[in-house]
Amino acid sequence: MESNRVFSYEILKSERKRANALFWLFLSGSIALLFQVLFIREDLLNKNIEPFPFWVPPTYFVFNTIYAYILVKFLDYNLREGKFPHLVVRYLGAFVESSIPSVLLLYLGSNLETPILALNSPPELAYFFFIVLSTLRLDMGLAIFIGFVSWAEYLGIVYFLLGQTNPEAVDPMFFSFPIYFGKANIFLVGGFLAAFVSKQIRNSFINSLAAETEKNQIRVLFGQHVSPEVVNTLLHQRDDWNGEEKNVCILFFDIRDFTKFAESQKPTDLIQFLNRLFQDIIVCINVNGGIVNKFLGDGFMAVFGAPISNGSDIHSCTKAAMEIRKCIHDLIEKGEIPSIKFGMGIHSGEVVTGTVGSIDRKEYTVIGDVVNLASRLEQLTKEYGCDVILSEPVASALEPSLVELLGETRVKGKEKLVRVYALK
Repeated sequence: MESNRVFSYEILKSERKRANALFWLFLSGSIALLFQVLFIREDLLNKNIEPFPFWVPPTYFVFNTIYAYILVKFLDYNLREGKFPHLVVRYLGAFVESSIPSVLLLYLGSNLETPILALNSPPELAYFFFIVLSTLRLDMGLAIFIGFVSWAEYLGIVYFLLGQTNPEAVDPMFFSFPIYFGKANIFLVGGFLAAFVSKQIRNSFINSLAAETEKNQIRVLFGQHVSPEVVNTLLHQRDDWNGEEKNVCILFFDIRDFTKFAESQKPTDLIQFLNRLFQDIIVCINVNGGIVNKFLGDGFMAVFGAPISNGSDIHSCTKAAMEIRKCIHDLIEKGEIPSIKFGMGIHSGEVVTGTVGSIDRKEYTVIGDVVNLASRLEQLTKEYGCDVILSEPVASALEPSLVELLGETRVKGKEKLVRVYALK
């Protein structure tokens, strides 16, 4: 599945970050240890103590740096090829990394006069680096495995170095096995804690991925019916959102005598006709910054100014109307659609925009008297014999040369007469 592929890719990216962190850890450790060993060697020589070869610890870190670099390149390859490392490879890598502090402790213990003192040196704390970094593997099993390997190897080293140490040469506290057993248990608990953190990160990512996948599916499916702007508005609105007042421009489009026209058409031919017609005229809406809010069978309602406004919604709406007019005439002339008559009504003003419906089904809608009047104006095109009728607020915002006063008329639902204009 696509979601599984994406999740595997994200795990690889997280693994790559972990490997990169290891690389810089080892590289800085190699440099720091080189200077430190040189300083310690000089101090030991001044005390007539023969130290272990100074080049061994830095060389060990250099090899680890090379290992981390190879790991980074290996993960880069997997990311490019879209491959996921086999589980055995991942556990083998976890075992190798968990054993890095153990090898260094064994080496130090073997070269000290009192071997058990190696367990109080800095490499003992290095186990925590790998336990913490295991969270980036996003795998509970690997985190627990690393904690267990650290626990088992540390106890094994303790048992071995205690056997190599003379009890009389050290303070009894340094020869107490329960103390080291307690330290080892901290490594084991650390592994379980890393597993818990890893699980939380993994679950959080899975939930985020699922939510984003769902949103993408909604955008693909729902976006076939309404504009992307509406889809994004619906996705980001809170459930308790009560709407928003906006100044918009509404355009109603309708095909004249569609019922009579439909009687002579096959249902399939009728659908093909509407699809061909709407295919082009809806582009006129979209390119001018509007959205088709509702399809009304043989017409639609378009909104300019919601959910996004371009600052000149009236001009954009009337421009779209003129382009629709030209588009239909061109289609008729080319013979792509039969000769039809149409009407458009345009009005502008304050509305309330928001989503209405139930939890299972919601719809982005525009509510207000502006919508009702725009619908009434579209119906008046039959009475006045013109294809586009404008309200006074719309006409007053346009150049006088673009409009023609038709007069005042009574509109259903309005007590006062409404002054209407034709768009030339």
